[in-house]
Amino acid sequence: MRLTAQAAVLGVLLAGLLTWLMVNGKGEMDAAYVQTQRTIDALALAESRMQHDVLRARTGLLRNYDPIVTHLREMQAALAAIRASSGPDDREVRALAEAMNREAQMVERFKTGNALVQNSIAYFDSLSDRLSEPDIDPWLARAVAALQIRVSELARESSPRRLDDIRARLDALAAVSHPAGRGADIAAIVLHGRQLLELLPQVDTVTRSLPASSSEPARQALLEARRALRDQRQVRADGYQLALYAAALALLVLVVRVGLLMRVGTLNLHRTIAFQTVVAQAANRFLASQPDAIFSCIGEVLATVGSAMSTDHSYILMLDDSGTTYLWNRSGLDSPPGWPQAHQALIPSISAELNDLIFVKPNEHIGSQNLSIALSERGVRSWACVRLRRGEQIIALLCFERSTSELPLWLSHSRRLLQVVADSFGAALERQHVFAERRNIEAALRRAQRLEAIGTFASGVAHNINNVLNVMLGHAEIAADALPADLRRVALHIELLAQAGGRAREIAGQILDYGRRSSTTHHMSAVDAIVAETVAQFHASTTLPTAIRLNGNAGGVTVGGEPAQLQQVVHNLIRNAVQASSPGRAIEVQLESVRSTEHRTMTHGTLRPGAYVKIRVADAGCGMDEATLTRIFEPFFTTRPAGTGLGLATAYEFVQEQAGAFDVHSELGVGSVFEVWLPVRWQSTPDITFSGGTVMLIGRLHSSVEEDEETLAALGYEPVGYEDPAAALAALRSEPTRFDLLIVESHLQNCSGLEFARVASALSRRPIILSVTASDAMRSEELTTIPIADIMPRPWQLNALSCLIQRNIAKPSPDINSIPSR
Repeated sequence: MRLTAQAAVLGVLLAGLLTWLMVNGKGEMDAAYVQTQRTIDALALAESRMQHDVLRARTGLLRNYDPIVTHLREMQAALAAIRASSGPDDREVRALAEAMNREAQMVERFKTGNALVQNSIAYFDSLSDRLSEPDIDPWLARAVAALQIRVSELARESSPRRLDDIRARLDALAAVSHPAGRGADIAAIVLHGRQLLELLPQVDTVTRSLPASSSEPARQALLEARRALRDQRQVRADGYQLALYAAALALLVLVVRVGLLMRVGTLNLHRTIAFQTVVAQAANRFLASQPDAIFSCIGEVLATVGSAMSTDHSYILMLDDSGTTYLWNRSGLDSPPGWPQAHQALIPSISAELNDLIFVKPNEHIGSQNLSIALSERGVRSWACVRLRRGEQIIALLCFERSTSELPLWLSHSRRLLQVVADSFGAALERQHVFAERRNIEAALRRAQRLEAIGTFASGVAHNINNVLNVMLGHAEIAADALPADLRRVALHIELLAQAGGRAREIAGQILDYGRRSSTTHHMSAVDAIVAETVAQFHASTTLPTAIRLNGNAGGVTVGGEPAQLQQVVHNLIRNAVQASSPGRAIEVQLESVRSTEHRTMTHGTLRPGAYVKIRVADAGCGMDEATLTRIFEPFFTTRPAGTGLGLATAYEFVQEQAGAFDVHSELGVGSVFEVWLPVRWQSTPDITFSGGTVMLIGRLHSSVEEDEETLAALGYEPVGYEDPAAALAALRSEPTRFDLLIVESHLQNCSGLEFARVASALSRRPIILSVTASDAMRSEELTTIPIADIMPRPWQLNALSCLIQRNIAKPSPDINSIPSR
């Protein structure tokens, strides 16, 4: 693929080079030179015609100067065309322009002088005709006529001799006295004659100088410069033609090279497709096997993949403490040298690599140097390794090596397929791990069920003991009332008996509270009223001088649970604080409404984003050490001789059922702080009861979905189970309001539970509960971006499941964008 990309880039570059050479290799200067030559010829023709018309104007044959002006304009147009095809600093063009400007100036002087000359000749002729009348003196008439003849000949010849002759005649005519009335005419003739003699030499000088001032030298210099430039460009164009030919040959070689690469790529593609079929067969083999039989089919799949890859040896090295290995050898080959110790010795070097997919060719120095040296010593020519992962943990190494020859070339272009193979093996190992973990969880569940039965039995025993104690107390009180007043000793013992019975009844009551199941009715408790009432009861009943101060408020919000249970939690916390404090030390009880926009981890529990009420009880007593802190919520654990160890355990059970948490901090000699965080329930009406409802179940296996349906049906709900996520989404699209609640397993067919929840939340506003196992690792950033209403751990406990469903079934799906910040 890399060679093909390089060939494509090189082909584009060669194509651009060919285009550039073709454009620059044209013989443009031939056409430009011909055009310049034509323009200069047109300029020369216009100049020649202009000079011809000047001569005609001098001899009087051209009375109108318009042809001369036209020829000048033609010359200027030709000069403009030459300038347009040349650069601004062309020296030859500037010289041509200067020559044409001088010629134009001379033409202008000729036109001015010749106009005066022709005017004088015309005026001289008209005056001469007037002096040729019959009444004129014959001598004067002959003199004027001779003078007129000499002047008219000046148009053909203006030699100095002829000019001197005319000047002498003018002087003679001016010296003779003339008849009256003719003096002015004679004076005019003399004046115009003398003016003609003065202007005519100047005009003739300009006329004779005009051909000598021609632009022909400048034109020839310009043509020579253009001819030299044409020859230079032609030489360069010839070089471009040669380069163009060489580039065309290079492009031809490149095309042949790309064709060969495409042929090799096609063969590799066919082999890759065949290997894809083998990979699919391997994955199907794992899927078809039972979880407890995966280890037995790993060798079979390893042989299938190794044969398809044409390797000599394929093996798996497990990185757990078991040190398990799997090996396949090509037919006719023994195990590789040093198996398996030499291969396990490579694990540190493999772990040091950055990539999960590693290729090593010792002979070509490809890959890690440490691996190359170790493999070369064993005669390995090519080697590939893929890491098998479980999440972020590397659990095994899948390796392929060949000593007889190199690994196939197509394999190096199919690295993603090797990753797919590794994912198949990793998924199989993960499946077996989950199966083993499930068996452990089921064993733990059975132990928990046995403990639950023991707890139920203990609750019954405590109930019976309580009945007996009630009878004892009743008889003791009757006996105390019936005895004479002077039998003080008997009365004292009976009173002690009553006190012991009362203590026994208190212990039995705490056992019953701890073992009692929560009611299926959903209750609400007003925090402000319950805490204030509990503090008031302590103020009225205790004789200790300890002050209990109540600060803050919960803003009138409510939480879940029976009011009596919440009051028992607050009562236990305050009582423990009073008992741990010295007389006179104050107990601080504080209420606060808190909003959290992220997951919080407390010392005893985790809180999801949302609104909470915080009940804080702080004392300045003796405090607790770390060992005591770790056991304060254990049933029957106490540090007081008269304690039962069930007060905090009962409180912890209540807070857990309400999806709350404890945050406890203590220091010896300083005091303790107990914080109870309870989620706010926005319903303002207490004792609201929810019964029934339709629940959508989405699971991975048919058997687990059926079991969950039976569990929900036993709790009084209508379950509708789905194994196919696509079918469940189709049901939500058709009837978005049919279901009151969605329970989704964390792992589904073809997708995860979080992905399904993201799509389902856009189709229905019903709350979604995610059912997870102990091995599922949920990151807080994932849960905050998906509207999950709650999380239910597996295996399900009926009491916790009932409370969780009732807590969520009546409220809409949470909107992660509507959670306010604190």
